[in-house]
Amino acid sequence: MRAVIGLEIHVQISEAGTKLFCDCRADYRGLEPNTNVCPVCLGLPGALPVVNRRAVELALAASIAFKCSIPKYIVFTRKHYFYPDLPKNYQISMFERAGGIPICKGGVVTFPDPSTWEWRECRVRRINIEEDPGRTEYEEGGITRSPYALVDYNRSGVPLLEIVTEPDLRSPREARSLVEYLMLTLEYLGVTNPRLEGVFRVDANVSIEGGERVEVKNIGSTLDVEKALTYEIARQTMIVKGGGRVERETRHWDAARGVTRPLRHKEYEEEYLYFPDPDLPPILLRDEMIEKASKLAEESPRKYFEMVTGMMIPKDLAWSIVTVKHSALLFMKSVKLGADPQVAARIIAVDYKGELRELGRDPHDPRNWPPPETIYALSKLVTENVYTYDAVKGLMLPKIASNPTIDVSSIVLEKAENLESIIDEVLRAEEKAVKDYLSGKSQALNYLVGAVIRKIGKRAVDPRAIRRAVEERLRKT
Repeated sequence: MRAVIGLEIHVQISEAGTKLFCDCRADYRGLEPNTNVCPVCLGLPGALPVVNRRAVELALAASIAFKCSIPKYIVFTRKHYFYPDLPKNYQISMFERAGGIPICKGGVVTFPDPSTWEWRECRVRRINIEEDPGRTEYEEGGITRSPYALVDYNRSGVPLLEIVTEPDLRSPREARSLVEYLMLTLEYLGVTNPRLEGVFRVDANVSIEGGERVEVKNIGSTLDVEKALTYEIARQTMIVKGGGRVERETRHWDAARGVTRPLRHKEYEEEYLYFPDPDLPPILLRDEMIEKASKLAEESPRKYFEMVTGMMIPKDLAWSIVTVKHSALLFMKSVKLGADPQVAARIIAVDYKGELRELGRDPHDPRNWPPPETIYALSKLVTENVYTYDAVKGLMLPKIASNPTIDVSSIVLEKAENLESIIDEVLRAEEKAVKDYLSGKSQALNYLVGAVIRKIGKRAVDPRAIRRAVEERLRKT
């Protein structure tokens, strides 16, 4: 059965510095519960909110990047609902009716399908700026089984983007691809850090032919977006095929068990009693704010992807480079210095990333990458035939990954000379291994290659070239 999917993606504006309406830190992680709070974010009587200008500018950048219609001014609204994580009993948000004006109406997210490298589109209904509620924690068993809840208000008031899409998505995999690319885009814009714990949450609205819309909440990873939607579509399909009717409701995604569970009947917008917040006057979006946001919006993964593929780099390598923002910047800087694009792409997209994985280091941490001058120096060694690429890969990249600031000149080894005479010397000394190889024992070749490498010592050598040379010499024996 055909599924219709729309998403509400809540992303913390983690790079805003402070909360949306007070000076408490936006980065609350690692703090003792209920210590990153003040009268404003606790909703104490008499406390008045003051808007974080940086959060508005970053939200504007996202709206421009997604080709949204920007209003002349924005109006914050109060969204009323009663829950322990909302100390004021309302959330300051935005709404396109009831006197509210969101920061964006209309727009589109264009995202790639890595299986075909086609770019797909999903319309954006609106983008809101709102405050994050506090964090509610439960005993093992989660919201549906815990006998009590604990509330931490450290997160309460952190600025959020709520990005509401139209129901243009048709599969769980497509929904996942959209969220992944959207988060990558917001990272390029400097809006958020996607790798922070709890930095985004997705509410998915899904329906199939013959059923009402169901909202699935508490989806906290891109993988879980796909899993939750796959499960929910299967559940609804089974109901309809069995002659039943899917009811409009809100369900909770239980990631541990891989199922959705009933949470409550789906609220209607009228139940939230939206009206403009009387403590926050309309905010005029001045030309200088829009100009500043427009410059931020120029940075995008697609822009870098097209620049990299324009250098004749295969799309899969280009995508590997672009999905880590720092590696994309590193690639462009090293090419600007004069590095060969093909060599630089292979180093950055494949082999250096592989070394970081071996060491258990985060490729998204800029401190784990060398400067562009290092990539240029390595590229030059290869293009000028000082060393083969395999020699650079095997002898130098592991050392650089262990110490990214190391000077390349300090690890360039003396090239091994007179390889033919060294090979002949080893073959004369290892008569038994030579006979074993000639009699069909192919593993003897590994022993002979190792013996040659040991004979060469610490001088630079390409093991693959040595292997080919030994094989060629043995064929002549």
